[in-house]
Amino acid sequence: MAKKRIKAVTITGIWSKLVRELDNYTCQVCHKSFRDDPGVLDASHHIPRAHGATKWELDNGSSKCRKCHGEMDRQPLEHVEWIKNRLGEERYEALRMKGTQPMKMTDKDRRELAASLRKQLKEAQERNRDLHP
Repeated sequence: MAKKRIKAVTITGIWSKLVRELDNYTCQVCHKSFRDDPGVLDASHHIPRAHGATKWELDNGSSKCRKCHGEMDRQPLEHVEWIKNRLGEERYEALRMKGTQPMKMTDKDRRELAASLRKQLKEAQERNRDLHP
């Protein structure tokens, strides 16, 4: 029996939840907590998703409220500086270079990635439950 194919949209959803969980449902720009209203908190990609191999890298995401996300999108040079400050120059450049590479994944790769992200999400949720009972 063939295994069910893992869709990109499924992996993106898991990635998005994990990014917000790792950032403790807090906007990384204005530092406001959205734990009680997570629907207005975006898991923002630093390097656009269409740029390939960085789509689901955790370094490629941060939580931003809709207001800050929009402001960052309107100020690309300031956004790049903010990302460099968050990641450091070396990690930013590695991410940027990886973003120029195409993403080629097999179904097995997708299943493994989804499983890894789910595991990390569960661990982050457990840590946050301990911190915020």
